[in-house]
Amino acid sequence: MKKRKKDDGGSLDSLLDTITTVVGILIILLIVVQLGADSAVKRIVDEKKEENSKELMELAMQQFESQKKALLEEKKKLQLKMAAQNKGQMQLIQEISKLEKEVLEKKKNMPPAPPALQNLRKEKAKLDSSKNAIEVKFKKVKGLLVQAPKGGTESLSKDVSLPDPKPASPGAKPFRFLCRGGKIFSVDDSGLQNRVKSVVAQSGLKPNKDREYEGAKLMKLINDKKIGDSSITVQSKLSPDKVLRFVIERKANAGEDETGMSKPNSNYLKALGGLNPTKHYLLFEVFPDSFGAYLAARDLSNQRKFPAGWKPAHRGSDWWPYDWGYRVVGRKAYLAARQKPKPSTGKPKAVPPKKPANVLD
Repeated sequence: MKKRKKDDGGSLDSLLDTITTVVGILIILLIVVQLGADSAVKRIVDEKKEENSKELMELAMQQFESQKKALLEEKKKLQLKMAAQNKGQMQLIQEISKLEKEVLEKKKNMPPAPPALQNLRKEKAKLDSSKNAIEVKFKKVKGLLVQAPKGGTESLSKDVSLPDPKPASPGAKPFRFLCRGGKIFSVDDSGLQNRVKSVVAQSGLKPNKDREYEGAKLMKLINDKKIGDSSITVQSKLSPDKVLRFVIERKANAGEDETGMSKPNSNYLKALGGLNPTKHYLLFEVFPDSFGAYLAARDLSNQRKFPAGWKPAHRGSDWWPYDWGYRVVGRKAYLAARQKPKPSTGKPKAVPPKKPANVLD
């Protein structure tokens, strides 16, 4: 019995070794197979990813090309539409360009005017201008003579020198006379301006920081003072541009006619006595009803060697309004609200020096 048990144990050990060896081999085979499977799966996945990427890229390119084609078609339609709308304008632009080229060609082919012809044209223009000026003066004098009052049996014939327009001597100051209503009135505008200045200074009225006065107060001050002389008075008026202007008006029953001005103590001769023929010249503004008074006054001034000139007047007021520099409140805002001129972009043109006006005759 003991011997049999020993033989059984040896046979089982051999079997166990065999089974263990087989199991080990199977495990190794299983590991190898598993590793190969993982590698195959990974390779397959990578290949699928690459194929999918190519497909997606091809699909995106197809969509891009389709959209690009649609946009190009739309652009072409818009261009055709705009071309159709602007066809008339394009034709007009082409015609204008063609005409401009034709004008340039004609200008190039035109022979330049000779210098002598250009000088003749300038001289002719000057002569025409002088002729027109003389004709205007002749018509005005003729009209004044027709409207001049006629005496009974007294002759109205007077010696009148022909006009010879020329500027006043340099530095000479004008003194003005008004001939209206058959009488003569002296207008000492410089003296009247100084009187206004003195009245304003004595009143205590002060301008603001912008040198603007209270318009109503200043106007009342001037008009209440009755500034003037024996013949005329000064009145102030407020203009829309915020400037106080001064108007000269004749006093009732003032002035001197042809007989009165010839008397030794006349206001006219007193006015001439206060002037210097070498430093002053006389300016007469003559209304149609006072040409006779002007001729008498001019004869007296010629005897005293005064240079003088005259011009006809047809306005309703006695004299032009004066601006003596008085601004009222609101002038600064008025100037700021005005539209400013656009600055010139071209090269400024040279302004020739202004010639002195021909105020004497």
